[in-house]
Amino acid sequence: MARFLLTMTVLLLFVLEGTVVQVISPSTGGLSWMTVPRFALVCTILISMFLGRREGLYYGLVFGLLQDILYGQVIGIYTFSMMLASYFSGLIVLLFQRGFGMVLITSILILFGHEWLLYSMYRVFALAPHDVQWILNSQILPTVILNSLLSLVMYIPIQRLCETIESKREMSAME
Repeated sequence: MARFLLTMTVLLLFVLEGTVVQVISPSTGGLSWMTVPRFALVCTILISMFLGRREGLYYGLVFGLLQDILYGQVIGIYTFSMMLASYFSGLIVLLFQRGFGMVLITSILILFGHEWLLYSMYRVFALAPHDVQWILNSQILPTVILNSLLSLVMYIPIQRLCETIESKREMSAME
C-alpha cells in the first residue's frame, strides 16, 4: 500500500506541475525570469536517495518518458535526463551519510545538473534559442531555487513513505 501511495504521490505531483502550477508561474506575472516546476523529478531524486539508485532509475524512466510524451519536443531527452539524475542521486548517497543537509545539497546539485543537461541536449538539437548566460540567469537558477524549496517541503513525507516501504522489504526478506 505504501508503494502505491508513493507512486500516486509522484503521479499527482507530475500532473500538478503540468497544469495548475503553470498558471501561477512568475513569467505570467510579468517577471523576466521563469521557473519550470520539476516536482516529479524532485520526488524521484528523493526516492532514489531513500530506496536506492535502481528504484530511482525506474521512477525516472517512467516519469521521464511521460514527460517526453506529454510535454516534450524530442522523445528521449527527459527520459535520459531524469534517469541519469535519479541514478546519480542514489549513487551519491552510497558515498556519504544520508542526513538532511546532504540530501538538500545533493538535490540542489542534481537539479542544477539536470537543467544544464537539458539545455545542453536542446542546444545540440538546435532547439534552444537563447544563449548560455540568459538561460542560466533567467531559467536554470530560478528553477533550481523553486525545486529546492519543494525538496525541503517533500523531504519528510517522502522519507516516511520510503521508510515504510523499506521496513516492509526487510520484513519480507526475513521470512
